[in-house]
Amino acid sequence: MNFAAFVLGVLAICTVLAITVVILFFLGLRRLWRRTGPEQVVRRRLIIAVGLLAIMGPSVASKIAERNHVLARVPEPLEVAEIEYRLEELFGVGFMPGDNETGFVVYRLTDESADWARKQGSKLGEVLSGEKGAWRATPVGDTQQHLSSLEEYLEQYGFAIPIEKGRTDEANRAVQSGGSFYSYGRGGSVTIVDPTRGKVYFAYAG
Repeated sequence: MNFAAFVLGVLAICTVLAITVVILFFLGLRRLWRRTGPEQVVRRRLIIAVGLLAIMGPSVASKIAERNHVLARVPEPLEVAEIEYRLEELFGVGFMPGDNETGFVVYRLTDESADWARKQGSKLGEVLSGEKGAWRATPVGDTQQHLSSLEEYLEQYGFAIPIEKGRTDEANRAVQSGGSFYSYGRGGSVTIVDPTRGKVYFAYAG
């Protein structure tokens, strides 16, 4: 049995078990509902609330976890005001060897965080989280890493994504001029901190 078949088998079993648990849970709620009289308003409202929570809870929890994961890409101690733009695509099924992912995210920093970053000047790379020496000052000189432009970097493995026109312009200006810092990470990622515009760009292709 190859690895792919094994993984698919495990996923199928887990899916069946999850569906079974959900069915049993709601059958239990229905039994409680039937045992509750119309005059027991509070109890019936509680049953409805539990049912709604069971339906919506996993989705809400997943959204929160996803947002926290996306925000965790920004180096400390920088603080994000909003995710200005985000496009991430998976080429494959998501868990198989050889799958590819490409993504580009733009974060806008809070005014206080952007001001702090600008005040650090050339020392900013020394105070951002990460291994010592991980942050390099722009302009980018290592063109062998395809970072002369974000478009080239994202398309280096042939898995391009349809980024809105003009979205990478600021990131390109940041890596091609002085005043910003960049660091390579796992999974073919690069993070660019742009104090001048108060933004952080995260891109990956791998």
